[in-house]
Parts: sequence; structure tokens; C-alpha cells
Amino acid sequence: VDFPDGTHSEGSASICDSSGNLLFYTNGKTVWNKNHLMMPNGNGLWGNWSSTQAALIVPQPGSSRYYYIFTTDGFYNASLDKGLRYSIVDMCLDNGNGNVIWNQKNILVLDTVAEKLTAVRHGNGTDYWIITHKYYSDAFYAFQLSANGIVDTVISHIGSFHPLGLQYPVAAIGQLKASPDGHKLAIGNGNSNNCIAEYFDFDPLAGTVSNFVNVQWDTLNNFYGISFSPDNTKLYFACNYYSHGIYQFDLIAGGGDPDSVSASRTLVTDSSYAYLALQLGPDGKIYSTHTPTTTSFLGVINNPNASG
Repeated sequence: VDFPDGTHSEGSASICDSSGNLLFYTNGKTVWNKNHLMMPNGNGLWGNWSSTQAALIVPQPGSSRYYYIFTTDGFYNASLDKGLRYSIVDMCLDNGNGNVIWNQKNILVLDTVAEKLTAVRHGNGTDYWIITHKYYSDAFYAFQLSANGIVDTVISHIGSFHPLGLQYPVAAIGQLKASPDGHKLAIGNGNSNNCIAEYFDFDPLAGTVSNFVNVQWDTLNNFYGISFSPDNTKLYFACNYYSHGIYQFDLIAGGGDPDSVSASRTLVTDSSYAYLALQLGPDGKIYSTHTPTTTSFLGVINNPNASG
């Protein structure tokens, strides 16, 4: 989607109904309805056009009327401190086109988060875990979203301290992704020395992160995009430096032994591009953006379950 305000750079979110019809979308700053018109009260969200994962849309559990938009601030400048916030859309307003509720907008959840945001269905089959990473720390935060709002917070101190090495605010870049089955998380960053490429186990019932595995193989690789394969067996990291490409890891190599997984690393792309975001689509393919950004096409991994 071309964003109507022309100010899009990195993170975005959209959501459809159960038939695949567009409901609305956002770049973390502005919300547009299915007719590509700004929603009433849909401007001035406190996400940022330069945040890796600027926005995430999650339906309120048990409701087809209300939707939460979670946003993360851009961290390219140390003065940007809006953190993780949410705003709520009521789809029964504006003739069914949606409206951001005026007194449920930019509600603070957690300050000073990295540009990382994902969701996992709770083990109870109804709620969601909204997951982010606290910046200047080693802490994952998982917030349980229920029909009554956020009802629990689980903090897991595990993995690398962000940022690792030089304390650049711009090292907040890089995606946080969950596997389709919700049992693994992967995280990366760049603009730091050292850069981070790690994966973990996640418990969808307890909300805890465990079993840290470091697959970083080049401290200056500037990791950005991440995706799991649809069958949960492959993990992809994209590097946004030229001549580095996208790499695949086989998560079941050696029965999941961390050394075997690390040794399974395979370059799967033309390395003449610098690759950015990765996104698993509903068709089972993984799509990628890349630089130079003047090109008018996406990269695609057509069969991401396959090895190599």
C-alpha cells in the first residue's frame, strides 16, 4: 500500500476481516480506513515513520468491534521517548469505516522500548501476548491482552543487553518475530558493535522467554529483517549491508542442537542488495524489502520451508 501522506519509511500494519477484506492500516502516525481516507481522530499517533516495527494491530479478544493499535517510537534520536503505546479503533463508528476513540489514544504501556513489536496467541486460545524488548536492558516484556485490556505483564531477563557494545540509540533497529506456532522468538539489531542475532523459546501459556541461542556470525552484519518459515523449522535473518544477503538456519538440525543450528547457516539470496524487512505472507511465501529503495519490486522466498 502506498501511504497517502507520503511519509512512510519503515514499520507499518494493516488488518483485514475474516474474508480478507481490508479494514484499515497505519504507519504508526496516521490511521487510514479501507477507503484510504484518514479515520476521524486518526492522526497524531505516537509511533514513528522511522521505527522498524512502528505498529501492530490486534483485535480485542472476543470482539469484532474494537481493535488495538500498538505503536513504538523511532529511536534514531535519543530524545524520542514515546515508548510502547496503544490506541483503540471502534469499527462501528463512521458508518462502519472506523474511528480512533478520542480518550483511548496513545495510552502508555512501557517507556524506552526498542523498535521491536510482535504478538502471539495466548495458550488459552483467546487472549494475545504483546511482546517487545526494553532498550538499554536484557528484558523481554510480554503483556497479556484480554477482553478487559492488559491484565498481566511477564518480564524475562535473557539474551543480550541492548545495544551490545557501543551505546548508539540507532541500534534499536531490527525486527522481533514469533514463529507461526508461537513457540519461538527471534530478535536482531544493527548499527551497533556488536550486532545481535538470537532466537529463544517462548511459552504461550506463561508468557516466558527461555533457552537463549546466539547465531551471530559477524559482529558488524547489521541484522534487520527476520522471519520463520510457515512450518516453524527454518529461521531467516536479513542483513542491511551490501554483499551480506539473507541467511537461513535449520532449527531442527541435529535435533535442534544449537551448534548444529548455527552450522546450518546458508546464504539464500543474491548478495548484491542490502535487505531490510522480512514478512511471511498468507500465501506461505516470505517477502523482503531491500535497497536501493528506488527499485519497484519486492524480493520473495517462494518455498521457505525448503532447505537451502
